[in-house]
Amino acid sequence: MPRKRIEPRVKAGQNKEAVAARRKAFAEAYIVNGNNATQAAITAGFSPKTAYSQGQRLLKNVELKQAIAVRSEAIAKIVGLETERTKLEVARLAYFDPRKLYREDGSFKDPKEWDDDTAAVVASLDVSEEFAADGSKTGFLKKLKLWDKNAALEKAMKFHGLYKEDNAQSRGEPVHINLIFE
Repeated sequence: MPRKRIEPRVKAGQNKEAVAARRKAFAEAYIVNGNNATQAAITAGFSPKTAYSQGQRLLKNVELKQAIAVRSEAIAKIVGLETERTKLEVARLAYFDPRKLYREDGSFKDPKEWDDDTAAVVASLDVSEEFAADGSKTGFLKKLKLWDKNAALEKAMKFHGLYKEDNAQSRGEPVHINLIFE
């Protein structure tokens, strides 16, 4: 007599369709919330008490990781986020020379005269008109703010792996200094 196959018990709401829907909801929430697995698990319907472990477990799922990568890539293309362009923007900030903001005679260039590299590093430009007591215009004040060059250099160093090289060098032999007092 053939053996009867015993199906595993399935909890309510845990059929294949429900699991697939929850995984899809997790993937979307993970992308939307900036890659926070715990919040994505909560959004997908998991208990807040177990959301951390559920999120970590879901991120180990190869198919789900692939789906997240494909969806993230599709979103990046839609909004125009490209790796090469991102690297270019970091390089513009990291290697910008502020002398490009001025003409040969030392006067400040009008924003219409800026090249693309110069325009990319400017965070804001405030222009205030100045008036005399009689109401006549006496001049104007320009305040220019640039994006953070140090942050851009740090990103460039991470990209090139320069911190890894620096960390490897610092693990050398310890230096012993003997001080002799007379």
